[in-house]
Amino acid sequence: MATRQPVDPARRIASIDALRGLALCGILFVNIVDMGGPIAMDRPMTAPALGDPDWQVWAVAQLFITGTMRGLFSMLFGAGLLIFIGEGGGRDRVQSYFRRLFLLLLFGIVDSTLLLWPGDILVVYALAGPIILALHRLEPIQLTAAAGVILLLISLWAGHEALGIAPRDMVYSPVMLALETAARHGGYAQNLAFMSQVSWTWTTNLLTFRWIGDAAAFMLIGMALFRSGLFAADADRALLRRLAGFGYGVGLVLRVLHLLLLWAHDGAPTLTSALLDQPGRLAMTLGHVGLFLLLWRRSFPPGLANRLAAMGRMALTLYLGQSLIAACLFPGFGLGLWNRLSWAQLWLVALVILSAQALFATLWFKRFRYGPAEWLWRWGTYWRRPPLVLSSP
Repeated sequence: MATRQPVDPARRIASIDALRGLALCGILFVNIVDMGGPIAMDRPMTAPALGDPDWQVWAVAQLFITGTMRGLFSMLFGAGLLIFIGEGGGRDRVQSYFRRLFLLLLFGIVDSTLLLWPGDILVVYALAGPIILALHRLEPIQLTAAAGVILLLISLWAGHEALGIAPRDMVYSPVMLALETAARHGGYAQNLAFMSQVSWTWTTNLLTFRWIGDAAAFMLIGMALFRSGLFAADADRALLRRLAGFGYGVGLVLRVLHLLLLWAHDGAPTLTSALLDQPGRLAMTLGHVGLFLLLWRRSFPPGLANRLAAMGRMALTLYLGQSLIAACLFPGFGLGLWNRLSWAQLWLVALVILSAQALFATLWFKRFRYGPAEWLWRWGTYWRRPPLVLSSP
């Protein structure tokens, strides 16, 4: 039996790493709004207005980023399972994968409590992992069909929920805002107590099952794309062009309709917007995948490609790092910037953070084989410490 060991960095698929790096960047532009302001607000506090910069940022995010970057990250998580398990999928690989999921769960618990980020997705991924593992031997068409069924059920669930949501339900009451303001402008203990309670409430809520299904569906689609050879170096460019064309053609139409329905309903979902959400999000995400892989094979700037790939190689470290940075910037025990910046200003903060992380990742891999969290993750997965420092030439 071959000895279990981490994949050599030299054998990694650079396009997948870079795509993961892109998803990591996009996710921060969504998360930064909830990190720097009211945690449960999916829209600006003010009434919708075309001239309001916050609503302009919201609109751009709704069209191109919200949900799609998370979807992209989920797809790559599914592809990563197939890479990890391999075609044989022996018992030792399955056991290692379950340890990998358990460690991911622990990382998620730390992120959602100690690092003060209730919006953590790692716990959801760890819980969705066994579902996709059970289905990983299916053919691409079967994986796609399973994902379609899950997304249909999620859409019906969201549509039913939307019937009971009024625009006033989407905005904090003065009491809610005062409670969160007091906690977030307080010390670490106050922030930890408040954010841990939010994390516990969200995780034990029935909606967690919808989040798990959402993640699992996109993971299955990522597995189907990988098994179809889409991520291979010799993938058919005509297929990638069709994927990008279909994705953006359908996605833009559905996302514009979705945005207009939300706007007309003061940012609150309607039955129709809820039913359009998942199809539009999926199509737009596929468009992102097709366009990125086309550019990767033809005209992607080498410097940007290398930085995105480096970020993708240490996505877990940087994802946790984003929570740590936010915990230093926004609460009262840090710089105290919580709820004091506009959405546009928060996006500028995200851009600065990502630029610093890109530089950090690039410099880190000049000396080390894995990111810090990735190194710990591999150590726990394989039950032996992998070498961290690169060998001297």
